[in-house]
Amino acid sequence: MTPEERSAVLALLHSAHVTEPTRRALLERLDARYERQFFDEAEFGQLRALAVRLVPHDPADMDLTGTVDHRLHAGAGDGWRYADAPPDGDAYRALLAALPDGFETLDAEAQDTAIPAVQASHPHAFEDLLAELTEAFMAHPLTQYRFGYVGFADAPQWPHVGPNELEPREVAYGPH
Repeated sequence: MTPEERSAVLALLHSAHVTEPTRRALLERLDARYERQFFDEAEFGQLRALAVRLVPHDPADMDLTGTVDHRLHAGAGDGWRYADAPPDGDAYRALLAALPDGFETLDAEAQDTAIPAVQASHPHAFEDLLAELTEAFMAHPLTQYRFGYVGFADAPQWPHVGPNELEPREVAYGPH
């Protein structure tokens, strides 16, 4: 994240346009970094490489891999899973074990070539992981800023609701 992006995100988050509960949640997401606790070091490296291929991002900007690891370590879930599926942690470990040896050291093209076979052999785990990574990516304030989304500026409500009608704060805080 560039200093300009960080400054713009923080300016909006600290403005009167954002309620305190929303501010707290998004500030936590902005700088969230988790120690690896669930996966071993090799699995964590594989997961990070896979996460970058599935949801292109810079792990220095947002710790999507740490977010997954943290959730699994905490034993949290999203409230459902397929009846025939093992718990998320076991399913994700099996998916990672299906990756080629040294997946995290392969070039991007070789990684992309390997992914469809893993997806086919572990469809439920792949679908769940992709959804979890996408959710974490889209919920991150930097992603929202880069997309020009300021819907989390929830304090003053939204009087303009028509297509292509921007609120003044959307123009002021959106990417330029």
